[in-house]
Amino acid sequence: MTTLVYGLGESGLAAARALTERGVEVVAADANDSENLRHSVLSLGVETRFGVGSELLEEGFDRIIASPGIRPGDAVLSAAEVRGIPILSEVALGLELLRREAPDLKVAAVTGTNGKTTVVDMIGHCLTASGIPHTVAGNSWRALTGCLEEIREAGALVLEISSFQLHYLESPGFDVAALLNVRPDHLNWHASFEEYVADKLRVFDGQDAHALALVSAGDEVGRSVAEGLVPETIVVGEGETRLEGESLLLRGHPLAETSELPFGGRHNRENVLFAALTAGRLGAGMTGIRAGVLGYGLKPHRMEVVGEYEGVTWVDDSKATNPAAVAAALSGMEGPVVLILGGSEKETNFSEVVPHLARCRAILCQGEAGPRLAGFLREAGAEVRVLPDLGSAVEEARAVARPGDVVLLSPGCASFDQFSGYAERGEVFARLSAVRAGVRR
Repeated sequence: MTTLVYGLGESGLAAARALTERGVEVVAADANDSENLRHSVLSLGVETRFGVGSELLEEGFDRIIASPGIRPGDAVLSAAEVRGIPILSEVALGLELLRREAPDLKVAAVTGTNGKTTVVDMIGHCLTASGIPHTVAGNSWRALTGCLEEIREAGALVLEISSFQLHYLESPGFDVAALLNVRPDHLNWHASFEEYVADKLRVFDGQDAHALALVSAGDEVGRSVAEGLVPETIVVGEGETRLEGESLLLRGHPLAETSELPFGGRHNRENVLFAALTAGRLGAGMTGIRAGVLGYGLKPHRMEVVGEYEGVTWVDDSKATNPAAVAAALSGMEGPVVLILGGSEKETNFSEVVPHLARCRAILCQGEAGPRLAGFLREAGAEVRVLPDLGSAVEEARAVARPGDVVLLSPGCASFDQFSGYAERGEVFARLSAVRAGVRR
């Protein structure tokens, strides 16, 4: 069997190594060609191809492992679909190998448009506090195929999984599957919102009656399928697992008061409940879950206060890469906001942000998507200023903000027009905000 590993980022390199270690014949390929890319594959010890197109398939492959960044409409993948060549995501390959080599492994998978990295991190903290061995991998973490031995030894896997990784994943049969929410996103990757929804719902495929499925009471997509799912299904936010007054209830038992949580945000209270239910199914007790939750700190670039200068608070929410995340950020703000939107284009609809714009003193649209966003928001009646880049937007924000205001970077877009990722964007925002205020960071 000859396997084509297509796309040589982190997940592609990990998949190629995992396969060659198991004696599988591999060809590694990428549509791009650069000195850095060629250097990255030197240690693989496999045949490599660069700058490839659909003609590559003439060599004959039994299956393709596709990296998550490659769209289904790519020339190679489209041609493979026509030819009937099986396509798997890197996660699908990792799960296939784990089922063969660690059949007793417990796997909890978390997906959603927003919040999945936070929920997975919370689960990890709860399991650690409970003394339960586990490994965290997937989307924002390590490539699954890059830590297979560690996962086998731990016996439990907490997997963050994106719609890209689910697209080429058939019937995973997770022990726990959590769908946090589904909002329009990545419409430059998926053919339609309907395809995006279908890919998210794959997280429940293959679950049996002994498994656990989790959906949100506030998510239309999750609620619409809840009654038809095979496993035990819990709608988080109602019944015995919900916020009652200021108390978080877990299966009818008090878990924590909201005043005890070291972080704010209504969405994060729901995240706690998703994490607690998942950790509980993996063996954590109430004491460990509570300790994990109360000791948890949000990861950077998620509503992170990065400075307070001349009475103005600067908040980095660079991880907000879709409109739903922007709406969530604005709904939790008190006082006037100077909002910085924009970045690289994802072709998403910002209509759900519009109801929250009344709290904004100014709306600054920047980057590649800035002009389109400005046009849409102006049609909705908002006053908007267009800036060419983040640096210009920070300069404008400093000019218009008043004492008591919050300057909020919550872009609702990806960052690749100006930065390598949302983390770099957030770091630059923090640095620029301090420089503009005459402070060294």
